[in-house]
Amino acid sequence: MTDQTKKIEFKSDLSWDGKSGGKITLPKGIVIHIDTPKEFGGEGRYLCPDELFFSAIGGCLLTTFLFMHRKLKFNLKGLRISVNGDVEYQSPEGYRVTGARVKLTAETDKEGKEKAQNCVEMTKKFCHITRSIEESVPIKITSEVVMKESE
Repeated sequence: MTDQTKKIEFKSDLSWDGKSGGKITLPKGIVIHIDTPKEFGGEGRYLCPDELFFSAIGGCLLTTFLFMHRKLKFNLKGLRISVNGDVEYQSPEGYRVTGARVKLTAETDKEGKEKAQNCVEMTKKFCHITRSIEESVPIKITSEVVMKESE
């Protein structure tokens, strides 16, 4: 994929496992098992779709940060993203995703601090998943750039 790629299509096939979940089959033979949480009568054996959804938010921020990092070229020593998501019952419509709180922590050295802060801001601006859902799911992203000198 290049910067000029205009459209990317993703494919997944899902099938029921005969119990309370199923499997997602992706290209390249990747398989992800999913299940209904115990709270909803499932067996809770695998990830539930909500966990995948919130992980996708964090994953998009992580890969967007890494894409921007390659352009800005600074010494990245570590990157952590933590996502806490809320799903709430809203009678009579049932459940709804009501928000996500994200903490992004980047580690760099003194020379890379300014570029790392720019990278964080560009990540917040260009993450396509957060931009796509922000009107329906409130997302609060906090960030921190930590200086970590060479050991």
